[in-house]
Amino acid sequence: MDRIRPLNAFDTALLDYQLLHADVPINVNCLLVGTGPAPGIEALRAWVSERLLRFPLLTERLVCLPGRRARYGWRADPDVDLGHLVREHPPAGVPSGGDGAGEPGFAGTELRDFVERRSGAVVPVAGPPWQLWLLRSADDTAFALLYRASHIQQDGTAKNLVLSALFGVGSDPTAFVPPQRREPGRARSREVGAAVARSLQWLAPTTRSASFTAPWLGRTTHSWATTSLARLRAIGAPVGGTVNDVFLAGLAGALRRWGGTGQATEGLPVAMAVSTRQPGERAMLANFVAGARIILPCAEPLPLDRLLAVRDRTDRLKQGGTLGVGERLLFELLPARIRPRLFGAGLSGRSSALSVSNQAGAPGPLAVAGQPITAAVPIPTLFPGQRLACHLSGLGDTVSVGTAADAGLPGSRDLAGLWEAEVNLLEEAVRALLGGNGQWGGRRGRRG
Repeated sequence: MDRIRPLNAFDTALLDYQLLHADVPINVNCLLVGTGPAPGIEALRAWVSERLLRFPLLTERLVCLPGRRARYGWRADPDVDLGHLVREHPPAGVPSGGDGAGEPGFAGTELRDFVERRSGAVVPVAGPPWQLWLLRSADDTAFALLYRASHIQQDGTAKNLVLSALFGVGSDPTAFVPPQRREPGRARSREVGAAVARSLQWLAPTTRSASFTAPWLGRTTHSWATTSLARLRAIGAPVGGTVNDVFLAGLAGALRRWGGTGQATEGLPVAMAVSTRQPGERAMLANFVAGARIILPCAEPLPLDRLLAVRDRTDRLKQGGTLGVGERLLFELLPARIRPRLFGAGLSGRSSALSVSNQAGAPGPLAVAGQPITAAVPIPTLFPGQRLACHLSGLGDTVSVGTAADAGLPGSRDLAGLWEAEVNLLEEAVRALLGGNGQWGGRRGRRG
């Protein structure tokens, strides 16, 4: 029998959740933007076909294992239907001028309309659990690829592995590896104890601004803004903050002004994705992720105070051990039948107003058929009960914040632009703190 790669505990919980909600997209999406003439669809399929030969794990599909109870795993299958895996978005003619939401080479809202139409469907797992959709600009000076994968197989790190395997330039990307034995740990009971203490925070009531009480429409809108990783690091470093702290502080300020609701009076609880991968698992196609609850300081009136408050709160989350390690151990100790319900409860919106994720970006460079890919924009998925999600990821030094919001929320496409404006304010506040002598890299960014 061909080798079957088993699902880990979180993969299985996601699969069970998907089986219970067959029409709900549990996806990991990424918009790749390239410059130059787009490859033809057959040339793109030939490119992908060659990469599948080099990386057979990209051909894996879900199979049911024999036994008394249903168990599943991944098995490579060279008989791949490239016509289903790699597809082209039909051109809609030359779009009319829009609201400035496009990337260079794309007119009006063409690129965003493409994302909103194609990102919301369930990715089937009967074949390889991912797809590529190609969009060429009307003037053929740019192109986009929407990468869609099932979360059952891929978290943000696994998504970057696949993108490097499909489009990496030069030497081969990090080779996929089999599961490694967990490293001998220190005081595992201490890690689990810290995770239990953090888990109790999920029981606290959720406060919401008026923006989150608008009628739910069930249609998802997207926005994004792009800047540089070096710039975010430079903003956080003088105050001992991380890129994640800057991301969250910018989001707190954006939410403070978002939706025309006026000044926030309370903090806003959010569900923050946390990686639980260990060093030997960095090159595996699987899910290693947990959730942590953090309160965004939307009530703080000054940008620098919001950054300092976020820094202090993320520091407190890390007390008692490495954030995510105890959560993973605790999750794996739970009976399998409880895990999908726990997963659903964490995403239900009852204990958090929105979900956030800071995914490490693909290292790059990436290209397809000789044409460079210049940006990788995260496109979040909204799960049942969620009204808003915000992710940070990118390609090399170019990083983007991507949002997904229910169309019923006021200003549902404004949040990325507000985040970009808040990053500008944070940069100015930290520069003032340094007396105007700080060295700053990057660029102001562009908005989608």
